[in-house]
Amino acid sequence: MKNIFVFLVFNFISAAVICQTKPSEVLPISLGESTVYLHIFIATKPSDVVYAHVHENEVASLAAGLDMIKQYGGTIVSLSHSPEGKTNRNVNFKYQGSVYQFDPNRIYTEDDNRLKANITVVLGKGQVTHEVMNTVRNLANTITSRVSQGKLIIALHNNRNVPAQVQRRWFRKDVIDPESYNSTSYVMKCDHSSESNQSCDDIYINPKMNNSEFFITTQRNDFEMLSKKRITVVLQNQTPVDDGSMSVWAAKNNMRYLNSEAKHGRVKEQFTMLDALTSGN
Repeated sequence: MKNIFVFLVFNFISAAVICQTKPSEVLPISLGESTVYLHIFIATKPSDVVYAHVHENEVASLAAGLDMIKQYGGTIVSLSHSPEGKTNRNVNFKYQGSVYQFDPNRIYTEDDNRLKANITVVLGKGQVTHEVMNTVRNLANTITSRVSQGKLIIALHNNRNVPAQVQRRWFRKDVIDPESYNSTSYVMKCDHSSESNQSCDDIYINPKMNNSEFFITTQRNDFEMLSKKRITVVLQNQTPVDDGSMSVWAAKNNMRYLNSEAKHGRVKEQFTMLDALTSGN
């Protein structure tokens, strides 16, 4: 209960910081019969760094990014798609009487089968047709065209970081929820390899850092720089599993890319990580 309270307080503070900062540009994008928006925050101080924020509910990462561009300059491209006052991870949109849903960090792929698998019908009898995929691809292309304007892309993310636990279900057997995503997700466990592990070329873990705080990078030089600073970092390999994520897109297009991960609500910790990265950039 205490952890939930702290999480809500930090998210409330983060949301307040975000509300006080007005975007320099708001770009509407049609998604079927719905509209989503890219909020572009541009600092007055010039910088080649562009921050990508696609998970609307990960407000702590956006707050840390806003603090970064205020101090060091840069641009943030942030996706907004929920009714005012709400934030959601996944995007819902209407098309020909049905409602579709997707994770906005799983749409940057040229593989039709992968993209189709990453879009689900949550209401109605619609199908994931080429028309549906094309409207989602238009959003993906618009986002990548904006974030690729910088020489360095830093994706801003937050994670839950909770251990495996048993969940009781009414009239059913107990269900075990696995450990949530963290830096150790890239390590092979008990002889079982995950997609994350299959996409990992190297990993440095600082045992004194919380495993929710880490970077993912597509380039060896950034991996070496961060590991020397004793910051937990994962190096994505040259042939990652194409799950539709921005990191895979960046690798295929030879973009310098880093993904900054921190637990929900930890604005200070995420800013400290980003600050250390900037000092070595």
